[in-house]
Amino acid sequence: MISVLRTRAALGAVMRTSVLGLLIASLSPHAAHAQSANLVGLVKDDLGRPLPGAVIRILGRVQSAVSDDEGRFRVPNVPLGLIDIGARRLGYVPVADLIRLTRADTIEFTLDRIAQKGDTIRAQSRADAAWERDLQRFGWAVDAARFGVVVTERDILAANAQFTTDLLQGKSGFSVIGSGSTARLISSRGRCTPTVLLDGQAAPGYSINNVSPQSIKLLIAYRDAATIPPEMMTTRVNASCGVVAIVTL
Repeated sequence: MISVLRTRAALGAVMRTSVLGLLIASLSPHAAHAQSANLVGLVKDDLGRPLPGAVIRILGRVQSAVSDDEGRFRVPNVPLGLIDIGARRLGYVPVADLIRLTRADTIEFTLDRIAQKGDTIRAQSRADAAWERDLQRFGWAVDAARFGVVVTERDILAANAQFTTDLLQGKSGFSVIGSGSTARLISSRGRCTPTVLLDGQAAPGYSINNVSPQSIKLLIAYRDAATIPPEMMTTRVNASCGVVAIVTL
């Protein structure tokens, strides 16, 4: 588990989310960010004890920092805004997440020990492979933010939205027509309904309000053909109307 601790002015609460696999398309390298901060944090085990020797990775870096004897770490010059971040230590289940970093944030990881029974080497290998996939997919989402609207699981929790169209209300490149469960999302440029890509499967004519916001782990909306990644350009996608990629897995 990873927590982001923020000041009362920045958030007013501690938000916690679990790490889940994502299925989104690969994009180009990470964008450069003009503003950065020194990221500080803490790694603990599942009993709340400081965990030294954990490797912290941010924005695809092979090794950004290692937690000290008190479980603390510091990573200089981390870009503000959307970042992917993860922590790993041998013998524990690694975690990764996608967060919007501000200067007020302190990152706190909790790593669960891998059960000492059965084939622990195989269990560690599976956990590490899943972690690498999560970091890569979260990294793709960071890249996607340059071209489309990215709504993370944390964003959804903070918005407390009743309908999925609420998540895109007022977002650049899109308009929401109507309200409630019958509200429609249209591309501002094409003035037509974007194709829904649900867990990697194109669903033309499918309303995004058929998906509960609480079941969404990641949402990326591309407004037109100029912003849609090539991997999403299938015969079932009307590119001029845009694409809304929803991940629920």
